[in-house]
Amino acid sequence: MPKRRRGLVIAVVIALVWVAGAVAWHLLGHRAPPKPPPTGEPVAVVAVKQQDVPVYIDALGTVIPTRSVTVVTQVAGLLTDVPFKEGQHVSKGQVVARIDDRALKAQLAQARGVLLHDQALLANDQRDLVRFGQLIKVGSVSQQTLDTQRSLVQQQQGTVAADQGSVQNLEVQVSYCTLFSPVDGVVGLRLVDPGNYVNPQTSTGIAVITQLQPATVVFAVPEDDLGAIDRAMAKGPVAVLAYDRNKHDLLATGALLALDNQVDTSTGTVKVKAQFTAPGTHLFPNQFVNARLQADLLRQVAVVPTQAIQHGSQGDFVFVVNGTKVALRVIRLGPAMGDVTAVLDQGVKPGEQVVTEGADKLDNGSTVKVATP
Repeated sequence: MPKRRRGLVIAVVIALVWVAGAVAWHLLGHRAPPKPPPTGEPVAVVAVKQQDVPVYIDALGTVIPTRSVTVVTQVAGLLTDVPFKEGQHVSKGQVVARIDDRALKAQLAQARGVLLHDQALLANDQRDLVRFGQLIKVGSVSQQTLDTQRSLVQQQQGTVAADQGSVQNLEVQVSYCTLFSPVDGVVGLRLVDPGNYVNPQTSTGIAVITQLQPATVVFAVPEDDLGAIDRAMAKGPVAVLAYDRNKHDLLATGALLALDNQVDTSTGTVKVKAQFTAPGTHLFPNQFVNARLQADLLRQVAVVPTQAIQHGSQGDFVFVVNGTKVALRVIRLGPAMGDVTAVLDQGVKPGEQVVTEGADKLDNGSTVKVATP
């Protein structure tokens, strides 16, 4: 082979070796780093707890005062005094109004005078009867005279009895001029001002006094809950809680007092009355409250945070964390209490951790990373 051609072949071989070396260096020196293994979705978890959970029946109720009395007059006359302040507490027997009684007292004095006059006549006729009884023995008076005197005494006794009735009636009328509170309670706004003429035909009355303690709340429960309520009553007093309109603040704690004797067929409910012994000023007459009747108590059941519960086509479920993965557990929910809900079956056990945040991106078997609280 000529030298010139041999040199060309050597040059080509060297170039190929150089190109192969450059390619190998590029491939080996600039290889992309391997991808890190997936870290999992960040989630927040809470441990399942075990505790007692009460079973409540919720209903909207109305506060009914124990007694509400409208103070009305039983005699006609001028209202002279109303010795109370609107909204103040009054005791039983306290004076709440006075009516001008001068005319009635004058009539009472006149009736007492008539009574004294007739009593004197009766006494004189009775003495005559005694004398006639003695004279008839000696023949000084006839039997007819004695019988007439005896009848006269009886007539006079009737007159005295009628006079006594008139006096008692006027005494009662005079007593009606002073109006007393029949109950311990709170007096409302004054309905009639002093100086007005009042009479028994006035339907509005002078004031309304409401007995606030003990207070009662009336509410309606579905007829399907009657069995649970009967079982609760058989065990002892049934607690009833009264909450405000937002179900946030507890106003008073009482007990079930009575059930109505029939079911309302139009609504399928039965009325329930609860009594609150010491409600203070938290329960006001005709106020709407949320009543919670404790029908049962589930003892030492598993509870999960309500926000951990998910809803799907298979029912309610939670995600339970096992190491770095989660398992979907279908559960049967019980009553809720605050921020937790009872689990009635063995879907979860106390101590297991359930996902409370980040569950919307998970599925059964998903890899997760538990975030530090």
